[in-house]
Amino acid sequence: MKNYWMSFCFALCLLPSGCITRLASTVAPGAELRALGKVFVVHFDPDKRYLNTIIADQLTLMGHPAATGERNEIPKDVDTLVTYKDNWQWDMANYMIRITIQFRNGRNETLLISGESYRTSLARRSPEVMIKETLTKMLDELEKKEPIPK
Repeated sequence: MKNYWMSFCFALCLLPSGCITRLASTVAPGAELRALGKVFVVHFDPDKRYLNTIIADQLTLMGHPAATGERNEIPKDVDTLVTYKDNWQWDMANYMIRITIQFRNGRNETLLISGESYRTSLARRSPEVMIKETLTKMLDELEKKEPIPK
């Protein structure tokens, strides 16, 4: 009977860990962003799902036209460089557990703002949804600081 209760308590402690979500955005100290301007999304080399195209498409839908490509294809006149890192997990199926997106100054790659969406197995969403919610949070955070012209 004691083993039953110990197992039950252990399972009860693990239950909430399957539903964790976190959506965060942080503006870098001293970052100034008057407008996104010409945006370029850099493909994260290990990413075989080409999430860079989803990020660029979503930014375009949000009113900030973006191009995408490899690091060696960055245009000289880019204003905002977008980088990202995705993390995937296996739980009966492969799913994205975390996406981190960063806006950087196009000239010197100084960090302007970083956003992250983290969702464990039971709270999982498609990469498209996680990217959209992260970009929305980031742009909202920048709007709080100062309105961004489109």
